[in-house]
Amino acid sequence: MSTQRFFILFLVFNLVLAILPATAGKYSEFRLIPGFWGLFVVFDILTLNICLIARWRMQIGHKASGQVLLGTITARFLFCMVLVLIYVVKIPVKPVPFLACFFYLYFFHFIFEVYCLLRNLRNQKIT
Repeated sequence: MSTQRFFILFLVFNLVLAILPATAGKYSEFRLIPGFWGLFVVFDILTLNICLIARWRMQIGHKASGQVLLGTITARFLFCMVLVLIYVVKIPVKPVPFLACFFYLYFFHFIFEVYCLLRNLRNQKIT
């Protein structure tokens, strides 16, 4: 996948992902957690950095592609757990809305990241 195609896909992904939270308060009683859009931006930056670093590393050599995939997944998980710890310590939260908002961001960004990484792995020519 080319870098230009990745950025277009990333932009479309973020626009589609932002639709549900933006309209959630208007059409239902569900309210977003305080700082949701800040978390949204942090997850976007994290996903963008992980995908670009993994892409760069895969272009250097295809032999470490599996390690790159596992390393990025591990890095995302650890960073997100630290983020949850900091957020919960700083801001008192209600468990259900927090979990719903956090896992909405985490899983959809995770799926996008894995999709992009696997597309890059699939497109490599192994010699």
